[in-house]
Amino acid sequence: MTQMDYTPKRAARFRHMLTFAALALQYANLAHATAPDISFTPATLDFQYQAGAALPASQTLQIKSTGAALAFTLSVTGPVPYFAQWLSLSGNSGTTSASFKVYVNPTGLPSGSYTGTIVVTATGALASPYSFPVTLEVADAPSTLISSAATLTFAYMTGSAPPAPQDIVLMSSGDALSASITVSGGTWLTASPTGSITLVGLPGTVTVTVNPAGLPPGTYTGKITFASPTAVDKSLIVNVALNIAAGTPTVSGVWPPGVLVNSTAVIATLTGTNYFPTSVASITVTTAAVPPVTTTTALTTTVLSPTAMLVAIPATLLTTVATLPIIITTPTALAPSTAANFAVYGPGPQLWAVADAASYAVSGVSPGEIITIFGIGLGPAALTMYPGTSPLPDTLPATEPDTSVTIDGISAPLLYTSANQVSCIAPYGLVTDIGGAPVNLVLTYNSIASIPFPVNIVATDPGVFSMDASGAGQGAILNFNALTGDYTVNSSSNGAVKGNIVVIYVTGFGQTNPAGDETTLIAAGTPVVPVAAVGVTIGGQAVVAPVAQAPIGSVPGILQINAAVPLTVTSGNAVPVLVTVGTATSQAKVTMAVK
Repeated sequence: MTQMDYTPKRAARFRHMLTFAALALQYANLAHATAPDISFTPATLDFQYQAGAALPASQTLQIKSTGAALAFTLSVTGPVPYFAQWLSLSGNSGTTSASFKVYVNPTGLPSGSYTGTIVVTATGALASPYSFPVTLEVADAPSTLISSAATLTFAYMTGSAPPAPQDIVLMSSGDALSASITVSGGTWLTASPTGSITLVGLPGTVTVTVNPAGLPPGTYTGKITFASPTAVDKSLIVNVALNIAAGTPTVSGVWPPGVLVNSTAVIATLTGTNYFPTSVASITVTTAAVPPVTTTTALTTTVLSPTAMLVAIPATLLTTVATLPIIITTPTALAPSTAANFAVYGPGPQLWAVADAASYAVSGVSPGEIITIFGIGLGPAALTMYPGTSPLPDTLPATEPDTSVTIDGISAPLLYTSANQVSCIAPYGLVTDIGGAPVNLVLTYNSIASIPFPVNIVATDPGVFSMDASGAGQGAILNFNALTGDYTVNSSSNGAVKGNIVVIYVTGFGQTNPAGDETTLIAAGTPVVPVAAVGVTIGGQAVVAPVAQAPIGSVPGILQINAAVPLTVTSGNAVPVLVTVGTATSQAKVTMAVK
């Protein structure tokens, strides 16, 4: 820096220049302080809008100036992407003081917060241009529950598979919703999930299932209510209809299958499918007259279940040997059933079944087996027993009319006879027929022989006797006390002790050693034992070395098995008992009690 030439004259001139500069700055500041300024009332504007509602009302903006009036212009601007095009004014220029309407149009804007700016330009104003902020808050429309279906309809025909489930797709038109689920109309209608469903931006699926089991034909209605207190519509109802049509009735069995001609009225049991309270049975008969006459008789019908009904066949239809066709109709079914035949037999015995006398199995007959023959017209109305003497009779009663039975031409000794059941002992001579073609059983009563009834001859057909002679439940089993030598009846109140002996009675054990004689009671002497091996299980546990022989004094065809109850058997009042003779096993229905 060059040193200045400092003299008094130069110093005076410098002071004068400083004084002039200070005065100029003072006047400049005075001029600036007095320039007019712009002010706004209110300080900001904020608009609130919910989608779907009316446009927000305009708001007033007042523009004032301090000092002298100012002319100004207005423009609107904003950020991308909308540049505040949603913002508009009632004018674009004016002179202070002035008021303008400010409008917003948020139509089409997504929910969110938006800002725009009103730019005020005033020449001569202190801080021109001025920026005035405007805020717009856009909210979603209130959420509404939306369902993919207003109604659901299910169709079902009885006897067919249940209808497939159907889905309801639920959606929220806006924010997330939680909706409770209520089902009404009956237990046949269910929805899953149960209780509630939450809809968070994505659709929710509710599966609707109907269960028509046990419902008679008709139309059933119910509804599923979805309720959400925060939704605009609060609740939404989907109506559900289940239309059940009656399936075509069927008849698979008639019992009894017939009666003798000139019988009194009879009640028959029909088994099948698609039986309803509105189902009715009838028999249509066409006479051989010229011209033929067709008569339909409605039967008194009692529907027991969808698979069973009783029908009363009047005596007026039983006066002639005939086959009566029973037909079931249901008003809403597409068709009636096919005819089920009920026989009106002529005089003479009619055989329906031949069964093991203990198990009632009808699979076959073994030599020496005690069998029961079922049918009608088999013997006298009163039960007639054999006299208990030896030899056993081959006819009962002792005087005519009497019953007799032959199997493959061999007489079978009778144990009892009656109108509907006859019991006899299959001859041991049938051993030569084992495994061959069926042989004929013929029952003769009052000198009239039945139509031959075919039976299969098998080596063994074991059946365990039961206490109530039903072939099931508590077996006809005795507990043996080795200390006292006493026998007591096995029962739930008198169970067998594990390790002790029980006595089981069986028939259908086949040929014996020595060879059996079906006409003579079992005598003392050489034990009569089965040729085939005998096994016993109690509660699924094998009995060790059971002892089997025909009891002395009994009729042929009865086998006594002494079996020690296994120590590992689980105690109970219904412990299963099975007997195996040769390759055949007894019925899986007999039980005993074990302590």
